[in-house]
Amino acid sequence: METIHHWSRARVGQWLTESGFPEYRKLFEDRNIDGAALCGLTEESLQQEPLNLTVASDIQKLVGCIQQLKQLHQHSAICNGQGPQLLPYKAFEVVEMEDSENSFDSDRELLSKTDDNQNTVYYSRFSSELRKTVLAVAYGALSHFMTSVAIVVAQSRLPDKKRYPPLPDIYLDNFAMIPWAYKVSESVILSLLALLCVILIFHKHRWVVLRRTMVIAGSIYLLRCICVTVTNLPMPEKHYNCDRMVFQDSWSQFKRILVVYSGMGMKLGGMKTCGDYMFSGHTITMTIATLTAIEYTPSRYRLLHLALWLYCFCGMWAILASHGHYTLDVVVAFYISSRIFMYHQTFANNLTMMRRNRKRIKIWFPVFYFFEKDTHRAVKNEYECPIPSIDSLRKFIKDRRVDFCLKQYTVFRHS
Repeated sequence: METIHHWSRARVGQWLTESGFPEYRKLFEDRNIDGAALCGLTEESLQQEPLNLTVASDIQKLVGCIQQLKQLHQHSAICNGQGPQLLPYKAFEVVEMEDSENSFDSDRELLSKTDDNQNTVYYSRFSSELRKTVLAVAYGALSHFMTSVAIVVAQSRLPDKKRYPPLPDIYLDNFAMIPWAYKVSESVILSLLALLCVILIFHKHRWVVLRRTMVIAGSIYLLRCICVTVTNLPMPEKHYNCDRMVFQDSWSQFKRILVVYSGMGMKLGGMKTCGDYMFSGHTITMTIATLTAIEYTPSRYRLLHLALWLYCFCGMWAILASHGHYTLDVVVAFYISSRIFMYHQTFANNLTMMRRNRKRIKIWFPVFYFFEKDTHRAVKNEYECPIPSIDSLRKFIKDRRVDFCLKQYTVFRHS
């Protein structure tokens, strides 16, 4: 196959026609755009002299087609033993490929950089999303276990109701308790989690979504674990039947921790916990599930997003109506959950912020840096059937073949 750099002006014009840009063929030929010049075109250069393109949609589509063309020819050239020189894997320096939609599309990419003296291909592979997701799930499970420990410890240190009455609270002092409201809040949680599972199953980038959800939730629950452990508040409802737990030995305490862990701290299964007030774990789960569902569904579904917010706020109201938490518990939980979610998504989706603050992020947000350092791009909300089709299996086999060719060629060049 003739490489792009050897294309003539006529061949470039033919490619433009085949790619759906026949109106630009004469312009490119008049401006002497051959194959080598085509490879160096960027979104900025298309808008400047000598081309001066003005249609934004055409510019973005053309940049995408050029990148796809370069990748296709790089794959073919490398597999045929004609590719440009590859650097050793340890010496790879990632050169960011311009992407008009700034989106995360796959777990591998070929990045090219052209200068006057050489054409060097940098092959950059994103870390396995599945491996990172497994670590994120383990991180979330560990956070949940630590929270279960904190809940049991808090209940064993529960202040005496007779000696420490409920703290003043504007809502709790003025509205009577609704006994069944807490079950309503937990029903809201379960339905939101069910919706989140559906999104995870059908989202094209399900591993990234699951990983980010577990990392965010795990970090917030670790913070809650600390707050619950260091400060014990009196019960918000003096008529609530929940007493301090006294354990005979460490084994009985550990069994109680396992019960809380397996029941996710919910009362629908007959579990009764108290003492873990600052801040509300139910509100955390509702907020994260709602924000994740909104973030990873198309923005045009505005009515669905509005309904999710109303549903979430109804669940928070049910927590207060049951007198299961102080108002401050719910407000603080919502604020912390929404802020951490927003910060995580903003940094993960913004390449410029990641570049500019890389050292600071690595120091202050080590967990975030570990999981997101290679995938700091917005995730496109695309959906697919989780059962692989014949075409996807063929693509998988083709990708594996390309990987094999790259490895063999690298060994050949450095042997």
